[in-house]
Amino acid sequence: MKLQKNLTKGRSNMKWKDIHKQYPNQFVLLGNIVEEKLSDLKSRIIEGSVFEVFDNGHDIRKAYRDYKKKGERVVYSLPTTSEEFIIEYVPFKGQQLK
Repeated sequence: MKLQKNLTKGRSNMKWKDIHKQYPNQFVLLGNIVEEKLSDLKSRIIEGSVFEVFDNGHDIRKAYRDYKKKGERVVYSLPTTSEEFIIEYVPFKGQQLK
């Protein structure tokens, strides 16, 4: 079930720690991401705009795919994502890192 849609799209970003506190135990789709590169394959999400919030994994994955098809750069958090939001990029077999 979709809880909220396009909450801050087009507005200023929020710090991840504030998003994490405002939407506990929910799936959050983020765009306009600001990240800190930790290594070639890892980044920490610092802030972003909340595009959508859901209470189940099926809906967040569908929304993620829809935004990606439109060319949007988005990520989503799980209810278990910690206050330190670390993303690890896993290249597909045969894909070269840039």
